[in-house]
Amino acid sequence: MKRPDFFILGAPKCGTTSLDAWLGAHPRIFTAPKEPDYFNRAPGDTNNLRQYESLFAAANDAHLAVGETSPKYLRHPHAVGNILRYNDAAKFIVMVRNPADMAMSWHAQQLRNDNEDVRDFETAWNLQGQRRAGDAMPRLCYDAANLLYGDVCALGKQLARVYEQAARERVHVVVFDDVVADPGRVYRAVLKFLQTPDDGRAVFDAHNPGRLPRFRYLNRKLSDAHVKLAQIKTALGIRRSFNSGALLQRLKRLNSRADSRPPLRPEFRRALADYFADEVRLLESLLSRDLSHWRR
Repeated sequence: MKRPDFFILGAPKCGTTSLDAWLGAHPRIFTAPKEPDYFNRAPGDTNNLRQYESLFAAANDAHLAVGETSPKYLRHPHAVGNILRYNDAAKFIVMVRNPADMAMSWHAQQLRNDNEDVRDFETAWNLQGQRRAGDAMPRLCYDAANLLYGDVCALGKQLARVYEQAARERVHVVVFDDVVADPGRVYRAVLKFLQTPDDGRAVFDAHNPGRLPRFRYLNRKLSDAHVKLAQIKTALGIRRSFNSGALLQRLKRLNSRADSRPPLRPEFRRALADYFADEVRLLESLLSRDLSHWRR
């Protein structure tokens, strides 16, 4: 088995799923199934480590780079340190975008996952204070931290923490604007960072675009069924994955549509830009790049 040597840390809704898919199709790169989230807890349990490393069992000498994508790593204060204790030669890929755009897209993701039940983003944003105190929580909420949109999208602080723990030459930052403008150029820059040859990829299809549930009642029922299935498996001590779980996820995808919500009120959009202005300035400083259009 080859140990993973590169990690796409996040952020979510910044193109991580697409990059993971493009790299996973490269013949000289091996990627594990997305989001194992292993290093969000301190490594040490032998059984958990064995299970994690089994994800890379098929990696071999033909693979010049071996990695995984877990977008929650970027937000976790100890994930990078845990990874470096596991592999001190690890490389890190961080993807960032305008935090205001990311927040709205992340809200749509939470709606689709039934972690959120407030359909209007501005209303959900204004509930953060209550939710931080444990109030106004959605019935099916399974991760309250995901509803603190300002914290999730604090990309400047999160990138700064990565640089505090890892040498800069081991960190490659991708700006979402560049992915949209020229995905091929971004892809080839990542290959150069990973020291792998260009495979000639010319098609860069988008994965996991922003979507919303068509019928919220059906979406909730599918989520309930998914939770109950997981509880039954846990009660029976079953660790193996079954097609029934995949079927439920497929049905949820069928019960979704493109996120076509109207634009935000100009006043609220201005408030978001002001809220994230310091995060953007920090990103500008860290990346030595003008991102002032994100603050307007």
